[in-house]
Order: sequence, then C-alpha cells, then structure tokens
Amino acid sequence: MRLLPIFAASVLLASCSDMTGSSSSDPVAPGTSTKLLSVNPPSHWKVVVDKSAYPISMTVFNIPNPADPTLKESTNVVVAAYAADSKEAQNTLATTRGRFVKTNLRTSRQGDWDVESYSEIQGVTRYQILDGTKVMRDKSLFVRLAWPNLPKNAPGYDGEMQRSFGQLLNQVH
Repeated sequence: MRLLPIFAASVLLASCSDMTGSSSSDPVAPGTSTKLLSVNPPSHWKVVVDKSAYPISMTVFNIPNPADPTLKESTNVVVAAYAADSKEAQNTLATTRGRFVKTNLRTSRQGDWDVESYSEIQGVTRYQILDGTKVMRDKSLFVRLAWPNLPKNAPGYDGEMQRSFGQLLNQVH
C-alpha cells in the first residue's frame, strides 16, 4: 500500500517525536484513543499508522477505493492531536498545514473546525484534499482527508468523501 507524500510527510514529521507505533503483530483496530486523541472511524477504514505519545498523537487510515483496487492511488485520512503546551508539537502542526501550495483553496467553518478544501497534484494524479483544524485549550486537532480524482471513481464519490469528512470531524475529540 502506497502512502501519498502528503501523508508520508505528516507521518514523518510526527515520527520525529519520541513515539511508539504499533508493530505488525499488534491487532489492528479501526479506532484509537489516547490522552490527546480519540477517534472512532467506520470499520472498513484500515489503520496504517497508529502513533500515540505526548506531545503528538496520530492515526493514519486507508479508505478502500473501488476505482483503484491496487491501491496505487489511495484515499487516506490523517487524524492528529498536537499538545498546546508543546512548542515542538505546535511547530509540527504549522509545518504540516503549510506544506503545500493550495490550488483552488476554499475555506469554511464546520462547528468549531476551520476547514480548507483544495487540490494538489501527486505525480500525474490530482487529489482533492480537505483539512480541518480545531484549536482547543489543551490541544489542536488536525484532520486531513485526501482522495484521487480517478476516471473510474463512482458517481458521487466526491460527495461521499465530503460527507465522511464532516462526520469524522464530529467524532474526533
């Protein structure tokens, strides 16, 4: 399974902290809950990275996309929490949020979340990306959903991903 550079960069940045990830022999569960982060996604989402330690907790999911069963171009979600009292964590969040040129940027609010919608080209494939950020007293939450614009995507796939993103924002604490 190939992780997009978008997600690999996020995971790499988070890996710079002293965190322990799950090994391949650990049971894979769809959700995670730590001091900083709690999320309970749909059961068909596959956990590909689960790192939880102070000051950064992060879980990366792959969402199976019937338009590309080989997972060459994949739909992925990053859910992360960054401790408010850690300069390292807040710098990592700022770097993650500012890493890409945001083509066709649209901003909005969904409840307490600031949402950015934009596109990015990875290789030859255009990806639609949704970023959500929620600043709280003790932490900042960040959610990124990216999916490829594939010719074989089901009709309504973009709308389905946008709905999934909105539902996820309501479930991340």
